[in-house]
Amino acid sequence: MVIRRCASTAKGNGTEITADVLTATVTLSTDRCFPRQELAVSLTLELKPGWHIYGSPGVSSDQVLELTFDSPLLEALSLDLPAPCPMALSAIGQTLPVYEGVVRASGTVRVKWSPPNRTPFMEALGAWIEPREYRINGTLRFQACRSEVCETPQAIPFGLPLHIEAGVSRTPSPPG
Repeated sequence: MVIRRCASTAKGNGTEITADVLTATVTLSTDRCFPRQELAVSLTLELKPGWHIYGSPGVSSDQVLELTFDSPLLEALSLDLPAPCPMALSAIGQTLPVYEGVVRASGTVRVKWSPPNRTPFMEALGAWIEPREYRINGTLRFQACRSEVCETPQAIPFGLPLHIEAGVSRTPSPPG
């Protein structure tokens, strides 16, 4: 397994994860934001031919495809995965939902609210987030299988840089 950071682009930043049977790219829409800002997140998986991973709802013994962020700075992750395809698995006598080939998912994640500056009376409303560079940690979970064998479930950690800016983002004025 190899994890390497993709180059930042004007459209955001991403991390490429290469495992034995797949390559995954996790991308945020930007590498700079304000507290309470919502960011787009995307996941692209490319599975090697003949391999599949489980989708939801899976069997309790199988690890379904899952992307999580493990950062106290973030809240409200929403990721829309495409519908998995049913696959008849003769080795176990069941039909299960799986993904094959290329899988693309998109969603949003939101940075927690923070007072615009460190003031004691505002602390009751939320912790102050210091403007600086952070590493947003996450985990990609899946179980890869082919017709004759399943690998053990995998949980691959990754990180994305995110610079939190000072102040609050501007909200556009309503038309009028």
